[in-house]
Amino acid sequence: MKKNTYILRAFSSLPRIKLLLCLKEKEKNVSELMKNCGLSQSAVSQHLKKLKNWGLVSCQKQGKEVYYKLNKKNVAEIAEKLLVFYKSL
Repeated sequence: MKKNTYILRAFSSLPRIKLLLCLKEKEKNVSELMKNCGLSQSAVSQHLKKLKNWGLVSCQKQGKEVYYKLNKKNVAEIAEKLLVFYKSL
């Protein structure tokens, strides 16, 4: 699949949009993302794996924790606009 298709798939899921928004301000670990996004550990991990494979987030290990961050700031801007759109439906 083309890279553009992956990007569109990333924004087709409300939980992934929420994860991207949770990473807007600073990097976070899975526990923080679970708390902030209201998702289970397995859901967060599955979505982060996809977002990482698609090049939208990256991770860095710090001690025992893995922290995730956005690769590009405009990803959060797009996610914000899509969330507003979803809420208007």
